[in-house]
Amino acid sequence: MGLNIDQILLIIFGLILVVVMYFNRHRVKMEKFLFPLFYIVMYRTRLGLNAMDKYSKKYPRLLNFIGISSIVIGFIGMIFVFYTILLSSLNILADPIKAEQGAKLLLPGIEFQGIRLSFFHWIISIFVLAIVHEFSHGIIARLHRVRVKSSGFAVLGVLLPIFPAAFVEQDEKELVKKSKKAQLSMFAAGPFSNLLLAGLIFAIMFFFLNPFAGSLIESEGVIITNLDEEYPFYDTGVSLGEKIIGLNGITIENINEFLEETKKIKPKDKVSIRTNHSIYTLIAAQHPKDKDRGYLGLNIGPESKDYKKSIIDKVGEFPISTFFWFHFLIYWMFLLNFFVGLINLFPIMITDGAKMLYVALSFFIKDEGRLKRTWTGMNILCILLLLVNFLPSLLKYIIKIL
Repeated sequence: MGLNIDQILLIIFGLILVVVMYFNRHRVKMEKFLFPLFYIVMYRTRLGLNAMDKYSKKYPRLLNFIGISSIVIGFIGMIFVFYTILLSSLNILADPIKAEQGAKLLLPGIEFQGIRLSFFHWIISIFVLAIVHEFSHGIIARLHRVRVKSSGFAVLGVLLPIFPAAFVEQDEKELVKKSKKAQLSMFAAGPFSNLLLAGLIFAIMFFFLNPFAGSLIESEGVIITNLDEEYPFYDTGVSLGEKIIGLNGITIENINEFLEETKKIKPKDKVSIRTNHSIYTLIAAQHPKDKDRGYLGLNIGPESKDYKKSIIDKVGEFPISTFFWFHFLIYWMFLLNFFVGLINLFPIMITDGAKMLYVALSFFIKDEGRLKRTWTGMNILCILLLLVNFLPSLLKYIIKIL
């Protein structure tokens, strides 16, 4: 299978990054964590250091409140992401071939919920994510009077150097002398800022962008996009991508019509669904969120989406296309900030969550040797769980090749 344009641009970007770092190697530093599995290549600058110092002095009370809040949210997020990845790992190990769950690298060219991540959406989103994340680390460090030695650009390697990032280099000797609360707030500030930004973006999308985008599009047809294997429709033999054209004898032409008809279904009702391939009969299950409603266990999407002709006639196609380009950019900024913010709380050696875990364990384990062994063991467990989550994607790729 050939590379698409976004993957080609990613390779070109990576090569340019390697060349630039090579010719400026006197500014480059590598930090190795389970090398060559995990490592970071850092390119030092002094960008943003004055701004970090300025704002830490200007808003100390607000930043102290944010620092404490970030610790609380950080540990809640750590527990949540550990539970989620553990549960997903157990499901995958039970049946790795059929498992739909798992992890994917959010790299240019991949699709998520039917939307392809373009190279330019990816690089802009990563840039915003990294700046917000690292500036937050730096400003909280300066709040606690920890010197920030440098800032700059970095590349995170997971076997291969693939993820551009940013960093702030704090004075480690000053950092370890600070209180545990100060250390935790410095480590938690980055993930917290990404999750906070994701929340703000989600609110903007939900209340403004998505309704406006919906008013510009005419959706036609209904196709099956996903099936829940625990519910009735999964066992009928239906395939993803089939077009639904009838439900209980009623012709279906769009998503709204389908949703209106499903509202009439009760648990244990006999349901007939006609697609462009076959007719499927099943008994509705109880809806997981409403015991009085029936549930089929499928996700749907529009067969086609076109801009409304009336809108095109008024403003032309270019303004609408431009709006949707920025709409998708906002969408990817939300996803990347949310997922990276959470995964950064997962303790896997190089993450902020790993540093937070070390400080938290030091409250209970006073012997340094035992503390390091416990921390290392927990990190290795988390790394193994994360690798298990990549197993379905890897197996499906191998099966596809064979």
